[in-house]
Amino acid sequence: MAMRWSAWSRGLALGVMMVLVLAACGGDDPTATPAPTSTPTAVPTPTATLAPGVPTPTPAPATPTPQATPTPEATPTPAFDAAAYFKGKTIRIVANSNPGGGTDAQGRVMSAFMSKWIPGNPRIVFSNNGNKPLEYLFSATEAPKDGTYISWNSTAQLAYGFEEDTRFIKRSTFQFLGSTIDPTRSWMTYDPVKNLGADAATKCLWDFAGQATTGGGRHGAFYLADEISDISEGNPLFTAWAYALEKLRAPFRYFAFDTVDTNAVLTMWARGDINTTVRGSLWYRFPMEQPDWLPSGMMRIYAGMGPGELKANDWGEPHCGSALEHFPDEESLETYKSIMFPPLYVSKSLWSPPGTPDNVADALSTAFQTAFEQDPKMVQKYGSIAGETPRFTDRASGTVATAENEARYEASIAITEREHKRIVEKYFPQYLGK
Repeated sequence: MAMRWSAWSRGLALGVMMVLVLAACGGDDPTATPAPTSTPTAVPTPTATLAPGVPTPTPAPATPTPQATPTPEATPTPAFDAAAYFKGKTIRIVANSNPGGGTDAQGRVMSAFMSKWIPGNPRIVFSNNGNKPLEYLFSATEAPKDGTYISWNSTAQLAYGFEEDTRFIKRSTFQFLGSTIDPTRSWMTYDPVKNLGADAATKCLWDFAGQATTGGGRHGAFYLADEISDISEGNPLFTAWAYALEKLRAPFRYFAFDTVDTNAVLTMWARGDINTTVRGSLWYRFPMEQPDWLPSGMMRIYAGMGPGELKANDWGEPHCGSALEHFPDEESLETYKSIMFPPLYVSKSLWSPPGTPDNVADALSTAFQTAFEQDPKMVQKYGSIAGETPRFTDRASGTVATAENEARYEASIAITEREHKRIVEKYFPQYLGK
């Protein structure tokens, strides 16, 4: 049985082998069949085999693709409701002058009208603190900073920002709200043809540059005067006018008297003692007080002397432009500005204490400006007290001017002292040391 199975197995194997041979030979077709092109199979990356006992590491999570963070929509700032803010409040306007003077009188007139112009119609109380440095310091350090305290000053008083008594608190840290009087000075000459000659009727100050005289008239030069105390103590305005005349090379003489206020100037003009003054308010007052002088040629404006541009009055435009455009060089012009601008760049000014929020100061400033531009009754009454039509300086302009003149002030102290000493030695040696 075993032998038969073995023979049968050998027969089966032989048959299988024959079939394979025939298949390899291709059967009846003698032509060899080409082998098909094999498609390469990607070899898998070998995986490291960890040693026995080493834990399988946890795969690091895939780094997500950064996505732009959406910008959140800004929450709109609610508009400042000035009417709601000031309603029911009491605002104190404090003059740094004694009762009875011009600053006091103008402030009282202004305050009487302002409740209806400030949003919310707050109550307005006007008072005085004639101790100027004390009021300045109180306003800077103790007064409320919520818009309910307003300091009313005749000038900016930049000097307090450089003095120990007022703690070196700079005026520029206050909130400038506005000023009511144009501080620009005008060069005014009385009866120019009689005093300076026929040609003076059509000329400007710089047209006389380099001349020994004005060409005629009973004076033949610009005659000015200041008070003895101003000359001896170094008043910046006296120093500025004398310096300007030198640099513009106009013929002049300067006199010293005990009193040189407006009434004294008018009297000296009538007597023929002097013919010229440099002031701001008179130019604006002439149409009311001397309505015939400008039309008749009895008064002529020979130059605007800064710090701003001389504006038209109720009669018309000034005869001549700004002297600042006719200085011989930038150095002399800057010297003149350093002497003259810091004490004069604003007149009758309003200030909120340092730290008063901008939106509160903006609302107050806008109210004052609107009142002076749109309330004819207030303007008329204020003008009758001031002797001139008020001209409001806005918050933005005044803020810039404060920063500029404060930066100029410290250097101006030494410049003014130097030029005053030189000018007094040259023209008024008798007043040295007095």
